[in-house]
Amino acid sequence: MKNNDNAYHNFVKPVLVLVIICFVVTFALAFVYGITKPIIDENTMKAANEARTELLADAEGKFTESDAELVALEPKKVFATDCYVADNGSGMVVTVQSNSYGGLLTAMVGIDKDGAVTAVKITAHADTPGVGTKAQTPEHLGQYKGYSEIGSTDIKADSTINHVSGASISSGAVHKAVCCALEQYKSMQ
Repeated sequence: MKNNDNAYHNFVKPVLVLVIICFVVTFALAFVYGITKPIIDENTMKAANEARTELLADAEGKFTESDAELVALEPKKVFATDCYVADNGSGMVVTVQSNSYGGLLTAMVGIDKDGAVTAVKITAHADTPGVGTKAQTPEHLGQYKGYSEIGSTDIKADSTINHVSGASISSGAVHKAVCCALEQYKSMQ
């Protein structure tokens, strides 16, 4: 009887305590997640709408998500993730993910009603700070303003856009993201 009592106190009781703790912690995390998820989703949507308004000011902050089929220049490498059309017909903002040096780069591209890029904004990246991020400076991204005809999806072969020396993979990822956004625009015309 003493061996059964020792086994219970040494093995079973600690396991039961840990299982109960795990259930309590899991319930607490699920409860907190249920409370915070709507707030996080709302803040994410608000930030995305602010970025869209920044990229396409003529839209006056009113966009509707398009149900058009999304374009991929290279499946799983360069693809549109969403497309929002301005309610007043002034253009669209396309979000694109593109493989960059450090991983996926997410860019939002504003395109006016005539098919010209209004602005480009990088919203997420994993590139090396100081090197790869040179392709994300306002000076580099600013050269896409008015860009409407794709010379080439390879930035080094497109004579209208300058790539960043030392960050050619990163600047190529930005270029392909812009080209994908323009293809999305063209596919919806």
